[in-house]
Amino acid sequence: MKQLNVPERMRLILEPKMAGINARLFVTREDGITIFDSVQNQTTTSVSALVSGVWQASEALMGLAHPNQDVMEFRLGFDTSSQGIYLFPFTLTGKRYFLGAIYNDCLNPGQLKRQVALIKEEMDCLFLSEVVAQPKRIRTSDREGFLFSDISDEEIDRLFSLGGN
Repeated sequence: MKQLNVPERMRLILEPKMAGINARLFVTREDGITIFDSVQNQTTTSVSALVSGVWQASEALMGLAHPNQDVMEFRLGFDTSSQGIYLFPFTLTGKRYFLGAIYNDCLNPGQLKRQVALIKEEMDCLFLSEVVAQPKRIRTSDREGFLFSDISDEEIDRLFSLGGN
């Protein structure tokens, strides 16, 4: 079976959920590249770039207030009672992504936010199970076939020290 890339996997997860959600759903990489957007138009690239920037700015501000808190526990909401934007960070293969919803004329924003939070949890579970299912890497002690299989830490330290001794 063909291995799906990240945008294809996002599409498989998010497209079936679009019927029950009255919002624009999107996933963007940390660098502002669009992975998925339920509304593909001239604003798609701008939304991704702006989301990335606003998250990074918010993260920097949170670092001033709570320097030791993990930002992956946070979500970002900028909204009124019926319209706004809602963002969640998540990690996939060691890279950070953002799941977001942009909504307008929403009758029940609490329900929408709950739906988005559940989608984020589902993606976390799916991608975590993929990481767990991957084969373990070879331990560094099993160094067969390496050019320097028996070099010590002291020898490496000497090799890269300024004096070279």
